[in-house]
Amino acid sequence: MPAKYWLIMLLLVSACFSKAEADPQLTLPDKGGLTNQAQTKTTSLDQPMFSLAGFGSLGVLHSNQNAGDYVLESYLPSGAGRSNEWDTSNYSKIAAQLNATFSPKISAQLQVISAFESDGTYQPEIEWLNIKYSFSRDAYVRVGRVGWPTFFDSGNHDVGYSYPWAHPPSELYYLLPIQSGNGIDFLYRYGIGDARNTIKAIAGENTINGQTVTLTSKNMLGIFDTVEYGYTTFHAGYQIRNTSTQNNTTGNIDPVIEHNNLSLGIIYDPGNWFLMSEWIQSRASYKANAMYLSVGYRVKKFTPYINHSQNTPGSFASGFSPSDFQLRSANRSQRSESIGMRWDFKKNFDLKLQFDQVTLSDHSNGFLENVPSNQNLYGSTFYLFSSVVDFLF
Repeated sequence: MPAKYWLIMLLLVSACFSKAEADPQLTLPDKGGLTNQAQTKTTSLDQPMFSLAGFGSLGVLHSNQNAGDYVLESYLPSGAGRSNEWDTSNYSKIAAQLNATFSPKISAQLQVISAFESDGTYQPEIEWLNIKYSFSRDAYVRVGRVGWPTFFDSGNHDVGYSYPWAHPPSELYYLLPIQSGNGIDFLYRYGIGDARNTIKAIAGENTINGQTVTLTSKNMLGIFDTVEYGYTTFHAGYQIRNTSTQNNTTGNIDPVIEHNNLSLGIIYDPGNWFLMSEWIQSRASYKANAMYLSVGYRVKKFTPYINHSQNTPGSFASGFSPSDFQLRSANRSQRSESIGMRWDFKKNFDLKLQFDQVTLSDHSNGFLENVPSNQNLYGSTFYLFSSVVDFLF
């Protein structure tokens, strides 16, 4: 990571230690990004028009598998293992978010993030840029770049402080890399007895520039529902999109494929412990499933946890002739067992340590990148160690 980015991060972290203690309004992000408590209430006359917040992570990832790179996002060019025995690029990021409240009904959001990208740089990019019209406290419409709440942590995927682990389970998030899109979304929240139900509908498009391919998705439509009842939260989503894949080396573009995704999740959190599980089925040129189960226990400022996650190899419809890229993508299957600890050592700061055992399927190199073409790691097991500090400011 370039020295200038480390310097910027260290300066911001230093500022955060005083900021975090002095700012009682800062809260955990909601599913639309980082926010302040004032934004969730009716706008008052003395509320400032603009407010600034942010988040970041500094971390290191180690892998004992030196024949390939373990990366936390499918589009990243390198990671821990073959390229770097101790990798800092996958975890390290920083972002700032500007919230603007123009009236009790009209507000806007701009979020800029600097993180490791497919081109190997930390060039800052706009992650959120939208304007919102609130019909009431329980209904709004937004236009611009918005998040797709496929999973519980989709909207906060970059905000490490918002989830208990060092990183979300890769097996699940690899199956659906789209986290945001340009378009429009509508939210409506209402009560059903003692339960609270939130429905969100989204339409838009998205482009992901990967290391070897560019994925362009159009006609994206999604409907998502979240029910909160007592200590339990249920989440379900269904989405469709038309995606084309372009080979960045040859320029060849595969035919457009229709994707259908069904996702389900549950959280039970009575306070001193939690249980989380999510599952997704993806149907496109092939069908594949992924899931995880996570259990944690809170002891004052410490939260030990264990995870299990896995994804299945993809199965193609009879008579379909997959391209080489589709065949490799379908066969990327693996499972992980993880144990970790979160320590909330200071307000708006945490330290996470995590150990993972990753086992590749018998038919692929899993999600490892940069494996030599003549190397077969099928069925092998390797280990990861993560240490990361997350913060809000």
